[in-house]
Amino acid sequence: MPSSNNLVEKSQLKSVKSYPLVYYICTNCSMFQLLDIADREELFDNYLYMTGVNKELVKHFEEMIIDEVVKPGNGNGFGVVVGSNDGSEVKLLKETGGFKRAIGVDPAKNLAIIANENGIYTINDFFTERLGQKIVSEFGKADFVTANNVFAHIPDPSDMLKGMKVLIKDTGFIIIEVHWLKSIVEKLEFETLYTEHYYVWSVKSMDKLSEKCGLNMVDVKYMPKQHGGSLRFKFMLSGKNDLRLESDEEKAGLYDMKMMTDLQSRANRRKEEFMKLVNKLKNNGKRIAIWSVPAKVPTLLNFCGITSKEIDCAYEIVPSKIGRYIPKAGIEVKDEKLINSDKPDYLIIGAWNYMDFAKEKLKWYTAQGGKLIDPLSGKVLE
Repeated sequence: MPSSNNLVEKSQLKSVKSYPLVYYICTNCSMFQLLDIADREELFDNYLYMTGVNKELVKHFEEMIIDEVVKPGNGNGFGVVVGSNDGSEVKLLKETGGFKRAIGVDPAKNLAIIANENGIYTINDFFTERLGQKIVSEFGKADFVTANNVFAHIPDPSDMLKGMKVLIKDTGFIIIEVHWLKSIVEKLEFETLYTEHYYVWSVKSMDKLSEKCGLNMVDVKYMPKQHGGSLRFKFMLSGKNDLRLESDEEKAGLYDMKMMTDLQSRANRRKEEFMKLVNKLKNNGKRIAIWSVPAKVPTLLNFCGITSKEIDCAYEIVPSKIGRYIPKAGIEVKDEKLINSDKPDYLIIGAWNYMDFAKEKLKWYTAQGGKLIDPLSGKVLE
């Protein structure tokens, strides 16, 4: 598979790099991971995804800060956001959380430049234990450290977690949000598996890691609407481990190797059903496009072998994505404003994890007779 976040120029379509996308599972801790690690410097050289454009995600981070962070901040706190992207979450820590000081760390140079230009102090680097020590020497210990939708991208997660441990005060805490392996297994969300997602986490695997790093996993929350099903972990230097959801994982078969090795054949069946729908519509002369191009869309299309022969184009609101092409699939990404004039018959909802938002936003389109497709269910929405 190509890098899912790296939409390319038309001239680059014939020279797109591909990487092995084969996941393995540990029979001891249930860690689900890639062993073939792509060069992350290359993957994050020019990162196109921007948090601030995703209003639903910004709202989610704001709610997290209100629910989990405001009281500990107490107006004088110091917070660090790892994987801070364009600085949206750092800004929320100051404005909503009341933190006097907050900084970000992000490896994408283009995003760090944007954040710093907007007055949000951002260190352009990969977060490591060494960098955690450096931040302490320059800024002191932190009350709060967070890494949301970041932990899947780290080749050495123990190094990152140890760095966070170094960073927090004795009374400080860490919050990490990750896509839950149980959701992927149960709902067959295979398009969320891509080159930048080195690990997919379970409660059991995260518990093993935190124990290794000398942290206590004091709270775990399930968030069904976040990225198709996510977990929010809270870590502190002391406290009782929260392992309530491990029994749910066992019932779901996450620790059953026969169940897990059947994932490929189940994914193949879902692929066949989706291709059957797309080919049927295309053969009937219908024009099909995609609404929203998150990283899971290139994985979905390329796994299914769907190209510009079946899909007319994709639509986006993110300026850095518009005018580019989905790698290998060769589908152009156009401005969302053109949906009205292009008049596609069907829109595949690429960001299916925000389906309710998509339905609301595209009410005008469906009112004019347009149809929406949920790629996860492989069905046209009524």
